[in-house]
Amino acid sequence: MTYWKPLVLAVALALSTATPATAAQTGGPGHDAPSAPAVPDCAWHPLGYRSSNVAYPDTNSQYWLLHYMVREGLTIELDGRYPDARYASFASYDASRDSFTGPDGSPSVLTDHRIAPDRGSHNPYREHSRPGGKFTVSVTDRATGGRNTLPLSPAGTPEGAEGTVIYRVYLPHGEIRLPKVTFLHEGHRVRVATCDDALTTAPPTSARDAAGTGPGAFATAGEPARPAFARLGGSGLYPNPDNAYVATGFDAPPPGQVLVVRGKAPAGTTGDRARPWPDPNARVRYWSMCDNLWWGPGEVVANPMPDGTVSTGCRTDSDTRLTADGTYTYVVGTEEQRTTVESVPGVTFLPLSAATPTDKHLLILRNMLAAPDFAEAIQQVPVGSGPARTAEVMGDHYPRAAYCDLTALTASGPQACP
Repeated sequence: MTYWKPLVLAVALALSTATPATAAQTGGPGHDAPSAPAVPDCAWHPLGYRSSNVAYPDTNSQYWLLHYMVREGLTIELDGRYPDARYASFASYDASRDSFTGPDGSPSVLTDHRIAPDRGSHNPYREHSRPGGKFTVSVTDRATGGRNTLPLSPAGTPEGAEGTVIYRVYLPHGEIRLPKVTFLHEGHRVRVATCDDALTTAPPTSARDAAGTGPGAFATAGEPARPAFARLGGSGLYPNPDNAYVATGFDAPPPGQVLVVRGKAPAGTTGDRARPWPDPNARVRYWSMCDNLWWGPGEVVANPMPDGTVSTGCRTDSDTRLTADGTYTYVVGTEEQRTTVESVPGVTFLPLSAATPTDKHLLILRNMLAAPDFAEAIQQVPVGSGPARTAEVMGDHYPRAAYCDLTALTASGPQACP
């Protein structure tokens, strides 16, 4: 996918400012335990559009990173509580910021419903129970695939290589308690304090302001080409192993036009409360459509508004209007076009960047935890498939895009935009 690859280096540079670990506890003056594990300065650096806005974050989720250095015999214990949220997971990543398969073939993701509770607690993603129960997860280089374990690194990883654990929570309800973190190595236990800014709620910041505006506006002679979605694979951008993605780059609509995207929505779970999975009435746990900037380190649209709110480029399944047959229609346009667009029955507005509306953008559709028998899920599309193969597998669920005159849309509805 040629539109994806040029962004990887920029994102890697933006994320490289976090220090994986310090050697302060590996020995030397003042330390009589040379086998004590190297530990990071703090645990759970926040990542997302409210903090750094890189790596194409879904604005309806929150992410926290724990960096470490690979060492033989190292185990990292995560003592936490089940959040009240649509979804939560832990995933480990290699030095290339990709998910991987552990030495015993186990996946590097542990999803909420797979996390066994501590004795006396209950998992609300397995059974109807109150959230807040306790669990313990181990990230280890020992045999994984057992109870509540994640692989530390792929087989053959040299000592000292960087690794990362990401804690994800989608659509949280109420307070999130971040897990306590302990590094264990050869009998030594080192508790790592939570980062001071881990739970700080700050206004969104623009990665573009820090990284520059890139090559500038994307100039197109005449009518822009019709966008077509294709299946994405690993990206080096900390992809969520529970998600599968299709995406398309698109030129900003010409004056007086908008981009219209239509498709059949998968049945998903709803709300922001923890509930058991699998759900017999849902085909996916969650899905969303997000509008991002093409240039730079993967910035999702986040437009500050005069009233102090932020107009973001993501819409969840619950935020998306559907017709009686389950079809969605997204209309991508400028903030100035919002009121007109939202007057059209059955459509959902997605904003272009207010700062650079004429730049090229990138739309990403996510499917999370698709049911095994959901044949049209993004997960069923071979990674790296082009638009034709992607559309063939997804059928009516494939998002089809077209530029449309805004006057025609308001007068005749989405059917005026074939």
